[in-house]
Amino acid sequence: MTRMQRGVDSPGVRIVPAILFGALLAGGQLFHSVLDSLLMFAGLHAGAPYGYLDWLSALAWSALGNVVGGVVFVTSLRLLRIPHRIAEARAANEPGSAGSSP
Repeated sequence: MTRMQRGVDSPGVRIVPAILFGALLAGGQLFHSVLDSLLMFAGLHAGAPYGYLDWLSALAWSALGNVVGGVVFVTSLRLLRIPHRIAEARAANEPGSAGSSP
């Protein structure tokens, strides 16, 4: 979502994805690790039938999922996009090319 919001200059277009994804999480009753962790932690103080170890276990799984998702989905996809951009930049800077400066 960050790329979608930074890719445009219009504030209205930046707000739309934030509202849509927020509505998707809330309305679709989808799991969100940060929100679930906060709710579980609040439940601990309200007398929930689980303990701190259960909360820490759920938090550890969420952290692991975020790390794997970040490395696999975000970083690897960005790395796959880089080689052709490097080749284009090198070609533009070669002597005699249209994009090079004297």
